[in-house]
Formats: sequence, structure tokens, C-alpha cells
Amino acid sequence: MDAHMYAFKRSVLQDVLDRKDAFQSLKQDVLPYLVRSQLQSEALPKGAPLVEENGNEKVSTQNNQAMVSQILANASTPSFHESYELGPNGSASVRRTHKCGAYIASNSKYCVRLNSIQAFMDINRDVIGEANHLSGYSFSAHNNIIHPSAELGSKTTVGPHCMLGEGSQMGDKCSVKRSVIGRHCRIGSNVKIVNSVVMNHVTIADGCSIQGSVICSNVQLQERVSLRDCQVGAGFVVTAGSEYKGESLARKEK
Repeated sequence: MDAHMYAFKRSVLQDVLDRKDAFQSLKQDVLPYLVRSQLQSEALPKGAPLVEENGNEKVSTQNNQAMVSQILANASTPSFHESYELGPNGSASVRRTHKCGAYIASNSKYCVRLNSIQAFMDINRDVIGEANHLSGYSFSAHNNIIHPSAELGSKTTVGPHCMLGEGSQMGDKCSVKRSVIGRHCRIGSNVKIVNSVVMNHVTIADGCSIQGSVICSNVQLQERVSLRDCQVGAGFVVTAGSEYKGESLARKEK
């Protein structure tokens, strides 16, 4: 899940608390307010008293537009924040209540919101697709990513846009399609994995069928288990011959 973590100066939080009746959500209310108001600074002659805004007093439109234009013209300079705390020319005072920072990623970076199972599946497919540079590995001649230490049994096929992680082993006559398999997994024979994510240290016994599912780390699937559109929590053991469709399975804590 996206943790939605934000870092605030104490003075900004105090400002938010003073207006708490107007704010219900950090994401929907506070952040838009801070972004809108960060450029509403007032340039004053050196030594002139700072005038605080209230509900009735506003910086004139003309002065405000001039100040914003001047700020935007210099926004790309390395010392932008420092200079505008002192004033645009170092000789004027600027009433600055806060600043909002942002990280601007280059085109080579990868950023996407992860807040659902479907998004998690899509991101894993991206890692073996358009964003394959994130894995550090190159596609093989079969358009997939198989770690050199991984082992494949006889007549086992790993299709295009699949990934098989470090130290993982697969038995005979297995089929993997459009799926990601993590590190140090032990997969038996006659296993089919389609449109799924298998995390690290997972054990899958002979004859299992997994479709559209997420299998978390240290899970054990015994013989002939069938999973379709399921999520299996870390450390869960699925007993032999079980069939599940559209369910979430998790280990009960003692």
C-alpha cells in the first residue's frame, strides 16, 4: 500500500491546526492549500514591518502577480529557496510561511501508485516488460528474464514476459506464462503458473495450478492445489488437493 507519508515543519503544522475546521484530509485539503499559498509572499522594503494576512487583508493583485512572476523566473536556480527567504535581491524582506518541495524524476525513473492487488500485478508485469531495467537483468532470447542460478527441469517452459528469480528451481513439465517468480522457490513437476506473482522462498508441490494469484513469501502449497484469483498470505500452508477461487488465505496468529 502507498503509505502517503508527508514531512512537515512544525510551523506548518501549527498553521494547519489553527485552520483545523477547514481541513478534513491531508491529501484533499492541506496539501492543496499549502501548494496554493506558498507563492503568496509579500515583498517589503528592507526594515519595513511584516504584515500578516487575515480574512480581510490581501496582498494587492498587482504586487502579488509581480512577485509570483519574479519567483517563477528564478525557480530553477540552485539557491532559490535561500534567496527568497531573504528577498529576491537580498535587500528586501519576504514574508514566507512555508515552502513545498517536490522530486522531479527523469524519464528513466519508474513511478506508479500501488494501492490495489490489480496495481501490484500490473507493476510486476511492468518489471518484466517496459520497466525491465529495474531488475538489473536483460531479456533472454525468449524475451523473458531467468537468473543464471535458476534451474529448469525437463520439458519445462517459461514463456515471454516472465521472470524466474535467483536460486529458484522448477521440476519437469512445468509451464509459466506472464508471471513473476521470486528467489529461492522450490517448484515441483507438472505445475502451471499463469498471470501470477510468486514471492520468495515459496514451495509448490507437484500438480499445482495457479492462475491470477499472488503468493506471498514462505508459503507452502502441497500436492494438487488449485488457486484461481487468490491471495495467499506469508507463511500459509495450503493442504493437498485444496481448490480456492477468489479468496484471501492468511495464517491465523496464535
